[in-house]
Amino acid sequence: MRTSYRLVPPAVLAIGLLLCPAAPASAATTTAGPATATAMALTLDEGSCEPLARRFLCSVSYSGAIAPVAIRWFVNGGYIPAYHNKSFVGIGCQPTVRYDIRAVISDATGASVEYHTTPVCRSGNP
Repeated sequence: MRTSYRLVPPAVLAIGLLLCPAAPASAATTTAGPATATAMALTLDEGSCEPLARRFLCSVSYSGAIAPVAIRWFVNGGYIPAYHNKSFVGIGCQPTVRYDIRAVISDATGASVEYHTTPVCRSGNP
């Protein structure tokens, strides 16, 4: 013996959906609240400047930023446009001189974090 199944016509399904009560407007507000609370803030994960012979290899990493993100590098107080928005840079230096190196990371919200170090340039062969 065969059993046949009949599909519900789309019109009946549409009427059923119209008769179901809609979710209250407050439900949308409630679900949006926790998602906003879990947003991360801009944080500096790591920064380093490795002294080599006549050069520093510097890098920064961050998380929680809202695009667009800007990375600005400063050496001895002067902004270096060639390093703009680079997370890894090579900075030439004069042996035995101490340098003031800063990387300022900022995002679209106006939040910013800074990496700062004052290494001494090494002499010698690379």
